[in-house]
Amino acid sequence: WWRAEGHTGRIGFITSMTEHFCGGCNRLRITADGRLKTCLFGDETLSLRDRLRAGATPQELWEAIGEAVRGKHFKLGGHQDSEEISRGENRPMTLIGG
Repeated sequence: WWRAEGHTGRIGFITSMTEHFCGGCNRLRITADGRLKTCLFGDETLSLRDRLRAGATPQELWEAIGEAVRGKHFKLGGHQDSEEISRGENRPMTLIGG
């Protein structure tokens, strides 16, 4: 952590590329267009919007979300390194809504 002298706040950086925390990540993201992302680095999404529009029951949604979470990769969305991530089709945070 870094603190500026005379100020109460602090700044820190999450270094997921060199010291990844992916294996213990418990976060899910829903994009502005209704897609569930289990990893910011991963390309895979689950369209909750399409399932809802098709009349999915709450139980069906729960099962689909559970399957997506169980399929979550241990590290970097299944990519080997940052170079491979950059070649993927992943949307940047500004388009995800994060």
